[in-house]
Amino acid sequence: MKHSKCRLSVAVCTYNRSASLRLTLESIEKAMPPPQAWELLVIDNNSSDDTRQIVQSFEQRLPIRYLFESTQGLSAARNRALQEFEGDWLIFTDDDVTVDSAWLDAYADAIATFPEAGFLGGRVVPAWPSQRPAWLGDAPIALLDGLLVWFDRGTDTRTFAAQEPLPYGASFALSRDAMRTNGEFRLDLGVKGSVVGRGEESEYMERIRSCGGLGVYVGKAVANHMTDMKRLRLGYLYRYGIQKGIAERRFGSEQTGSTLRAWFYILRGIAQWVRGHGDRFRQCIINAGIERGLMRDG
Repeated sequence: MKHSKCRLSVAVCTYNRSASLRLTLESIEKAMPPPQAWELLVIDNNSSDDTRQIVQSFEQRLPIRYLFESTQGLSAARNRALQEFEGDWLIFTDDDVTVDSAWLDAYADAIATFPEAGFLGGRVVPAWPSQRPAWLGDAPIALLDGLLVWFDRGTDTRTFAAQEPLPYGASFALSRDAMRTNGEFRLDLGVKGSVVGRGEESEYMERIRSCGGLGVYVGKAVANHMTDMKRLRLGYLYRYGIQKGIAERRFGSEQTGSTLRAWFYILRGIAQWVRGHGDRFRQCIINAGIERGLMRDG
């Protein structure tokens, strides 16, 4: 890990999403800059599109650095950011996110208010490509928040409770001190190329929390996650569940999966679909996948 007088570093890990990456960088460009010096790292994880050219087009507009990471996987890309960043804090966001104008400034304020914190997490809300699916209705997204990347705990800035759910990878920050203690992200977790994966950032923040580190929720640091409607297809839902189950095993969970329970969830899901509960139907498919994932050795 490098270190300079830079206070804040922002990292965007990307793989073959140059079109959405452009939108991400444009939103960061429009955001209110923090009061201190900062930098923006874009870690290209083996992209074959025009990612490099997109980043170069922002070199006169943002304090941006392009880094190429050949080891495939989001954890490897995140670890490259850990090796290269120069700030006291490292904020991560994704290449399919746009941030609100107060995003950077809200993180800077939280750091000033809670300098002893080990990690921070911002508010993440889904951004639909056209309109919210009718089967979701107007109710809050209570079941599919992991799938649709929804993490909304209000607009306040406050500490996380001991057992409160951890922030999502679309918007979180780590302190340099916490990284010195906890090292790198686990390479056996997380997305690898186009392969669905889960859990590397949650496992990392859980490490910080288990060592007594303080986590802070930053409600005014809002990231809008561009929803890929392909995530709502049954095959993706099932694979997503499998990876969640595998991640639970790798986290050390003693829970075991069951083929019988997997079929129970599928049948229950069909019943929910007949009743018009599209969200519960999809959650049941995910749960069936989790059971299969828990049956694997990881």
